Amino acid sequence: MNKVFFDEIKRFTPKGRRVNKHIDLAVLASEPVIEPKDRSFSIPDRIKTSNSAFLGLLVLTVFLFFTAKAFVYQVIESETYATLAEQNAVREQLMQPERGVIYDRNGEYIVRNKPAFSIDLSTNLCSFGYKNFDYCYSIVNKIGEVVKLDKERINKELAERKPDIILTTGLTKDRLLPIEANIRKFPGVSIVTAPQRDYLYGDAFAHLIGYVGIGGKEYPTIEGKMGVEQSYDQYLAGNFGMKVLEVDSAGNPLKTISGKDPYPGSNVILYVDLDLQKKAYEALRKKVDSGEATAGVVIAQDPQTGGILALVSYPSFDPNALTSGITSAEFKNLSNDTGYPFFNRALSAAYPPGSTFKMVVASAALSEEVVTDSLLINDTGYISVGSFIFRNWKAGGHGEVDLRRALQVSNDVYFYTIGGGYGGVKGLGIGKLSEWGKKFGIGSTAGIDLQGEVSGYMPDGISREWYLGDTYITSIGQGDVLATPLQTNNITSYFANGGYLMKPKVVKTIEGTEEPDTEIIAQNLTDKKTYDTVREGLNLAVSPGGTGYPVFDFPLKHGGIKLAGKTGTSEYINSKGEESTHAWFTVFGPYEEGEYDATIALTVFLEGGGSGADDAAPIAAELLDVWFSNFVL
Repeated sequence: MNKVFFDEIKRFTPKGRRVNKHIDLAVLASEPVIEPKDRSFSIPDRIKTSNSAFLGLLVLTVFLFFTAKAFVYQVIESETYATLAEQNAVREQLMQPERGVIYDRNGEYIVRNKPAFSIDLSTNLCSFGYKNFDYCYSIVNKIGEVVKLDKERINKELAERKPDIILTTGLTKDRLLPIEANIRKFPGVSIVTAPQRDYLYGDAFAHLIGYVGIGGKEYPTIEGKMGVEQSYDQYLAGNFGMKVLEVDSAGNPLKTISGKDPYPGSNVILYVDLDLQKKAYEALRKKVDSGEATAGVVIAQDPQTGGILALVSYPSFDPNALTSGITSAEFKNLSNDTGYPFFNRALSAAYPPGSTFKMVVASAALSEEVVTDSLLINDTGYISVGSFIFRNWKAGGHGEVDLRRALQVSNDVYFYTIGGGYGGVKGLGIGKLSEWGKKFGIGSTAGIDLQGEVSGYMPDGISREWYLGDTYITSIGQGDVLATPLQTNNITSYFANGGYLMKPKVVKTIEGTEEPDTEIIAQNLTDKKTYDTVREGLNLAVSPGGTGYPVFDFPLKHGGIKLAGKTGTSEYINSKGEESTHAWFTVFGPYEEGEYDATIALTVFLEGGGSGADDAAPIAAELLDVWFSNFVL
């Protein structure tokens, strides 16, 4: 090999340059070509061994690290990474079903659906390849520049690491165009068909029907948030469909692999009468917006079934605004409105019932034989006990009155006497008053098929220090006794149907199910004579000479149909610290002696609205005109 090397040197040696022929090539080849200048330099064996060990350890460490990572990826977390890989290729997309349609008792649409779209976000896709959700947040911000988003809710759901989030819903095709045109710029974002609720009569049915909103713990859903939408959500909601899509790395669909269509919700028919409900809403709105009352309630019931014919609470709200994309901040502003528009006063608020409570006290006094129906009590305008004076609402009094007359003119002195005792009449006492109030449902819920019903309050004279004066004012529906408008309406219905305290119901039938049976809470609380005597007094109250003068001419306008009812005016201290009054009027019809086939029991309540006769009764008269003009006996 050395010989070849030198032959090459010789071949490339320039001509004219001579090589010393005396050089011994064999010797030259046996010597090192390059010699170190310092023949004493060398690497010690110890260092060579150390370096070799270090290099071997480094190689082993790197090998073990990659082996461990491979073990983690392929064994310990294999399912997780396999799922992520699959999600990067396949995506399951939930398909919202159409909610059931809601009809009134005559088959008129109350709530239906209209075409709309939602924008959904898969957080698995928008965060894929990132250590956190920062990129997901940036996508939300970008989309928020085009359409209104509830970022407070979305950010909360992102913080909870929810896999799927509905960014917004209720969008039309036109509003979607800017997003749709740039959809590939937003990994994990998809546009989904999501029918939107269409509340045809807005505010008028808000507390009865409620509204829908975004819900769901893990996967987003559209669910009922109030009223019938909430109570019957399991029937209205339907069942989700599912699409399995092949997607690209950005989550954009390429093709549908498989799918199952959503199943629509069941339709629901209410007892409610559309015309009566609309008229009740307009009458309350006019009264409250004029400043003559701070709020109001109308509730009507079919006494034969307990079916709710109308239920309006005002102030109200527009459920369409809530389903079309209201933000959390806007919702809070609406919730904090001084009129409390979300507060269903028909069943969630309790007030002193005033003289409407005299229906209960009269029944109790006759049943407990405190008085007979013919016993006369002389009303001079007040009674006095020690230094305390308890006055009749009419200065100078009504003279001698029996039970029927006392109901007719709403005589306070008569009811002070039979409630607390006076002038030789023992009186019921707070114990019996409490017992009978509870028998008629005050202090317990009636069980209506809506959320939020409260029980009211019937004092028993035990829970606090109690005085005779407390019993007197309880006897006329003042003081501690509190009733909801629903409870007062239920008591009125009891006197309309032959003595049955019904469980009120809003929904009449659900498509695909049997019509539920009528439910009775209590019946025959008094004997027939007592029952009929109280009814006669209630008929006199809305006839000439009674307190319900706005309906005196009702029989003349409606072919002789007679009514029975009771006015009520209850005192309270308002939010300004001023004395004020609530107005009540509760009525049923038709009324005939010995017949108990009334078709409507109607209660009007005006919060801070004046007197029962002057303010609440005229509204009732308008509503009864609507009902009996449309209803064929």
